[in-house]
Amino acid sequence: MFHYLIFISSFIVIAVAAPTSNSSDSVWAEYKLPKPGVCGVSFSDRIRGGEKTALNAFPWAAVLGVKYRNREPNFMCGGSLISDRFVLTAGHCMRRFLSGERTLMVRLGEWDIASENDCIEDQCSDQPVDYDVDTFVQHEDYTSGPTHNDVALVKLATKVKFSEFISPVCLPLTATLKSKTEAGRTFTIVGWGTTETGVEQPGYYASRFKLKVDMPGLDWNACYRRNPRLWNSELCAGNDTEKQTCAGDSGGGLTIADKDGYWYQYGIISYGFGCGTVDFKVFVRVVSFLPWIKETINRLS
Repeated sequence: MFHYLIFISSFIVIAVAAPTSNSSDSVWAEYKLPKPGVCGVSFSDRIRGGEKTALNAFPWAAVLGVKYRNREPNFMCGGSLISDRFVLTAGHCMRRFLSGERTLMVRLGEWDIASENDCIEDQCSDQPVDYDVDTFVQHEDYTSGPTHNDVALVKLATKVKFSEFISPVCLPLTATLKSKTEAGRTFTIVGWGTTETGVEQPGYYASRFKLKVDMPGLDWNACYRRNPRLWNSELCAGNDTEKQTCAGDSGGGLTIADKDGYWYQYGIISYGFGCGTVDFKVFVRVVSFLPWIKETINRLS
């Protein structure tokens, strides 16, 4: 069976046929998550040779921030839309909101944070959309010193309407997808360089534009030798011989396009990030937390 997702805009009219090799109706329904073809669709090949993404590339990228009544939000973390109600992010991004003194919000469909209208030459995207948050759940075993179980789910107050510029990433739910290791594979991170501590002060971002960077997955044992506090529920990617750019948001996703053409998220940016830093970067291993994600979504749905 084939499933079709059609986007129509000033950019492109495209029908995407979803092979069933990585798709099983039962497993996606069990997790209450969309199937490949609804998730994992990115028009990421429209801009080549640079770090800026296309306006409609990686449409699951979310920015999380503090909501204010009469001013722009203070962005501090990233995340990934995984369904029409849930955003996956890092547990450490929730620390500022646990007391209830600050109000969390989520922006989807963003490209240029500093502009009201996002355009490349004569092509423009839809306006980004800010969402209120119904609730969020930080993993009950999250620790910050050292950082482990660094995962959280944010439930939006209203359902998201999918479009060319806003749609979810897939999670690796099938046995074949879950069995793939990170070593030897090239992943992509996307974001504005926002971190929970900020570049110079909290809430600042390194780039006004959504950027992408490819990162090689690293052998776990090799990374463990460099970082003995690494757990099996974590993975490493990056290059210790070159300075990393500021792209990538704390809490953002480590993703890769599989052979079916759809994008799957295997990691959550946890620590080791910052402008001009050198060394491996550590990510939450999404596959290790699929049972927790499933249980949390079902409990909150």
